[in-house]
Amino acid sequence: MNLSHQPYRRAPTAALVRGVALAAALASLAGSTHAQEIWRPDAEWRTVRTDHFEVHYPREFEPWSLAMAERLESVRAAVGREVGSLPKRRVTVLVTDPLNVSNGSAWPFREAPAIIVWPTPPDPRSTVGDTRSWPEVLSVHEFAHLAHLMRPGRSPRDRFLARLLPLGAGPITLKSPRWVIEGYATYVEGRLTGSGRPHGVWRPATLRQWAIEGRLPTYEQLSGSGEYYGGSFAYFGGSAFLEWLAARRGDSTLVHLWRRMTARTDRTFDQAFAGVYGGTPRELYGRFTAELTGRALEAERTLRDSGLVDGTMVQRLSWTTGDPAVSPDGERVAVVLRSRDLPGRIVIWKTADEPEDTAAVRRRERAQKRDPEDVPSIAFYPPPKRPLATLRARDGRAFDNPRFLSDGVRLLVTRFETLADGSLRPDLYVWDSKRATVRRLTRAAGIRMADPSPDGRFAVATRCSGGSCDLVRVSLETGAVERLVSGSPVTAYYRPRFSPDGKTIVASVSESGRWRLVARDETGTLRHLGPDDGANRYDAEFTRDGSGLLHVSEAGGIANVALLDLRDGSTRTLTRVTGAAVAPSLGGGTNVYFLSLHATGYDVRRIPLDSVTAAAHVVTIDPKLSPAAQLPVTPADTFAKNAVDGPHPYMLGPREFRFLNAYSLGADGEDVVLGVASTDKVGRLIWTLQGAIGQRWRPRGAALAATFRGVRPWLDGELFTLQRDASEQRPRGFTGPADDNDVRGGTIAARERRAFGGGALLTRAGASLQQLRQAHAPAARRELVFGQLGLGLRQLAGRRFAAERFTLDAAYGRGPDSLTTERQTFSRGLATIAVAAGGESFVVRSEGTYGLVSRSATPFERFTVGGAAPAYVDDVTLTQWVAMPALPFGILRGRRYASYRVAIGDETFSPFYWAAAAGDSLHHWLRVVGVDARVALPPLPIVRLPSAEVRAGVGYTLDDPWRKRTRGYLSVRYRP
Repeated sequence: MNLSHQPYRRAPTAALVRGVALAAALASLAGSTHAQEIWRPDAEWRTVRTDHFEVHYPREFEPWSLAMAERLESVRAAVGREVGSLPKRRVTVLVTDPLNVSNGSAWPFREAPAIIVWPTPPDPRSTVGDTRSWPEVLSVHEFAHLAHLMRPGRSPRDRFLARLLPLGAGPITLKSPRWVIEGYATYVEGRLTGSGRPHGVWRPATLRQWAIEGRLPTYEQLSGSGEYYGGSFAYFGGSAFLEWLAARRGDSTLVHLWRRMTARTDRTFDQAFAGVYGGTPRELYGRFTAELTGRALEAERTLRDSGLVDGTMVQRLSWTTGDPAVSPDGERVAVVLRSRDLPGRIVIWKTADEPEDTAAVRRRERAQKRDPEDVPSIAFYPPPKRPLATLRARDGRAFDNPRFLSDGVRLLVTRFETLADGSLRPDLYVWDSKRATVRRLTRAAGIRMADPSPDGRFAVATRCSGGSCDLVRVSLETGAVERLVSGSPVTAYYRPRFSPDGKTIVASVSESGRWRLVARDETGTLRHLGPDDGANRYDAEFTRDGSGLLHVSEAGGIANVALLDLRDGSTRTLTRVTGAAVAPSLGGGTNVYFLSLHATGYDVRRIPLDSVTAAAHVVTIDPKLSPAAQLPVTPADTFAKNAVDGPHPYMLGPREFRFLNAYSLGADGEDVVLGVASTDKVGRLIWTLQGAIGQRWRPRGAALAATFRGVRPWLDGELFTLQRDASEQRPRGFTGPADDNDVRGGTIAARERRAFGGGALLTRAGASLQQLRQAHAPAARRELVFGQLGLGLRQLAGRRFAAERFTLDAAYGRGPDSLTTERQTFSRGLATIAVAAGGESFVVRSEGTYGLVSRSATPFERFTVGGAAPAYVDDVTLTQWVAMPALPFGILRGRRYASYRVAIGDETFSPFYWAAAAGDSLHHWLRVVGVDARVALPPLPIVRLPSAEVRAGVGYTLDDPWRKRTRGYLSVRYRP
């Protein structure tokens, strides 16, 4: 995935379910990372407040966060005037940077509106690269979502749903297709900033090229598809369609549409739309695409009349091909190849044309002899290149940004690596393409787009951290990083390159809504290069003699490869394309290699550097052909600064509350859990108070549990009471008076989770002091110390994967014997090994568990199998109760326990075969077949939700004493 070409935000919620799904996706972006780790609750969080906003951020993001916060009130006022509504509650803004990419999301809940922003600035080839500042366009876009989607409904049904759904979701959120949600925020973004996607070159390039090729999405595909750039059309096509509607019927009609969607008369989106525009959205979208195609073809005619110059195709490719890099001798070129479903790979090709495959020639000749009248196919594209070397992804993460060192064998490459908290940062490597080795140079440095110096001692690169992208130098011997030029929240550096003599560095810099070329000499002096004509210029690279500068110019409204003569300052374009031409690379050859956009991705093409073509002058497409042409960037009123309160230490953050209800149903009965959870926005302190009521033989009682994540390791604590009259269980025969227990006490523990490339390690240790009453015996003290270890690994190879998990629970303690009333020491261990493997369509999972309790253990401390787990209590102190909800509690017991399970499919729907045995020996096995589903969510403090787990299924028992019994089960559990 080339992150620079992704839309900067994922779809906001279109219903509560979509919101929870988005939260879960966000929580798992870095593999199995928990949500709190993405927020990094143990960081030094700080808070600033305005009249209507509260902004929380880690201290390293303070300059960026303040740059956003001081304009939020102005953004709110401007968006309110445009959209016609505003949220009534204070909006929370969270600043975090889990993946070191540009992104954001809006959470349009009536009770808790929130915005999450990722401050890493976009590059000029990003769809949002044309902005005055990243904090500005991001805040406008995300707040436009809130103002739009939180417009309250006026019908009784809408008001009822808003009260019924947790946190409240409005009718526009529930009724709107994705293209409306994203398209309107993009529309507002362009109108209020005078820049952004509606005024950049990438929206018209995409719409124009797709229209020329007849590949515009259908109405059903407008909200998203699996095609190349399919997810971006909700932004591109959605905003352009809304502009077309507003131009036909007036700007105010959009507000009229939102008012009809929230009216007392209940209407679907299509009904509300037709009442304003006189036709269904599908019908009018058809007319829109017809006009768009006509304008795109007219733009193509204009370019053809002036002479299209798109070079010679080197290789027909698809998806987001990476920037080509030509070797110093000009004989090889390195390219990153990507696809929709597989991680990218770097290949090295010869620059010379591939000879035609002799076997193919012979096959064609034989076919011609067999059928002389047949017409052979025309070779439209060059024959496939044969790789000289390939660098494939490792653990599912691809290498990127190849640049040859002077020997033409080694290359600098980058790759995103996992930090201990689960976030990702790119680091620098050296790939020896001859020896097939990779050596890591930096760690957690945020290095990208590195270029080696001619002497091979250093590399110049950009480093993005804290919301700023600096220009840095990296030692290729030690990996030490030195900052050369500092970026800022509104100034970012991009794609630096050394001059042939190593004395000058050229890069691109964003300033006041423009990308300009800038040079830094040996003294550290910076100077701008190229004409000051308002056009964006980037992707710079020196010619071999250092007298010229290849780059991409957006003059005329289309991204084309151009050449700047550094001797006299003159420029000429080398290409004239209908889509976009980017990423020029010359190396030691005479041909300029570049990428050319088409409707299924980027091709690699080349053009002679010294060619004199009709493309030398710039052709501008008439803006009246928008959206097939670029809307001019218009001066917009700068959002005025407002006073902010702070910064203040975050401490435990603002407390928020949420009612909880859970339910358990299994072969051992059912119960209901009611409770309340308290969270703060970053999940630093989450506590739950829960109580269970139900059938007497099920665990019932209450627990107050809390987790503090403001330090490492995290701290857990719990006070609980649990009573179980298991002797009354129905069905009878598996329990007796000795199974009646009343446990009260407290638990403290410390927990640490560390992620690494390809896996994660979890450790937990603690102690518990309890009072245990068994049957009719007097209450006695139970003491326990415990430890847990979990190790998860994952390997990816193309579409196939393998995963392994090892967990160990160990406990040592002393507790009463219900028969002798004496206290006995005991030790207990429970180990599980699980393996999963498969591909896109088939997954097999298996696991085996073995447990052993010391001979001195009392009956209470020995394994008891069956029933659902207690829904409200941390089961770490009761690991002897092994849950199997399709079986009654107590159906298996003993000092030893073993089980194995084989399942097909992922955890969302999984047929399984399970078998277990318990006792002093493991002779009698009890087998269950069935199907179940499990969904586990980490804590999602942004929606006031502690961690949650839902499990449902049905099991059929094959063996006595519960033979041929079918039981369904369902459980919902919450933990802080």
